[in-house]
Amino acid sequence: MVPSHPFSLKEIADLISCDFRGDADLQIEKLAEIHRADGRSLTFVDNPRYQKYIDSSGAAAIILNPELKTDFPNVILSKNPQGDFARLIPHFFPERGLQERIIHPRAVIDESASFGENCHIGANTIIGHNVKIGSNTVIYGNVTIYDHTEIGNNVIIHAGTVIGSDGFGFNFQGDSFKKIPQLGRVIIEDDVEIGANCTIDRATVGATIVGQGSKIDNLVHLAHNVKIGKHCAVAGQTGFAGSAVVGDYCIFGGQVAVNGHVKIAPGTQVAARTGITKDISAPETVGGVPAMPINDYRKREIYLRKLPQMNEELKRIISFLKERFSDFL
Repeated sequence: MVPSHPFSLKEIADLISCDFRGDADLQIEKLAEIHRADGRSLTFVDNPRYQKYIDSSGAAAIILNPELKTDFPNVILSKNPQGDFARLIPHFFPERGLQERIIHPRAVIDESASFGENCHIGANTIIGHNVKIGSNTVIYGNVTIYDHTEIGNNVIIHAGTVIGSDGFGFNFQGDSFKKIPQLGRVIIEDDVEIGANCTIDRATVGATIVGQGSKIDNLVHLAHNVKIGKHCAVAGQTGFAGSAVVGDYCIFGGQVAVNGHVKIAPGTQVAARTGITKDISAPETVGGVPAMPINDYRKREIYLRKLPQMNEELKRIISFLKERFSDFL
């Protein structure tokens, strides 16, 4: 990452209101991951597991927590190294990202829809009847927002996402499925970010809700009447079946499957590729299929890896017993 002009170490520290140690006039030309940083780069260390890379790093300077002790010559001292590194990115790339907020002429917006100030609506986006969108919201191209959806302030919705499509509701009658009307809506609260190519179905009745401050990765599906709490994080390819309820501050790894009508306690953390089949009544970290406490899951995985070896040992024991005690078997 190379900016339009270099920054001195002191200039960078001032930008993020941090103290520094080292050469104030040291010129920084780019940002880099610690294993790719060179003598022109600024990097960061946020996790103690990466402390071992500090002294061997080729970086010009490192942002790190004051609690990490090192003799590295040029450091910026930060209580949140990753967050401060992220704050620097726009300064190094002022010409990238969304440069101007517009209502694109190729967007299709129903005349009954309303939106607040400083919104961006991308090309080929479709906004349906009676949709309400708050201020400072960015909706990129090729998004479809069905009727009666409510979207709050400071929301970001990436390309290809569909919000408010019919829930998967059918009732088997006689010899065929009959569609259950899906006439509820979707509510996206303030400060939510939704990745590309997600689908969030409208409720049968009532509302499908994504709570304030929650972050949804690409390729996530929320079925009808799902409720995601505030400040949750959901990684890609995760799916929530109908009427699942997720408490505040939950974290989901990728490819998690959540059964319908389950309730997940606030503060729960879910490992990737977990299958949640029943309620999680108290906050804990879970993994596996079906979901179990993470330490139990890890033990099970260790035992599973040992099964081939255990099988061979069992065969040897059986062979030995047959040879020694053939008269009794």
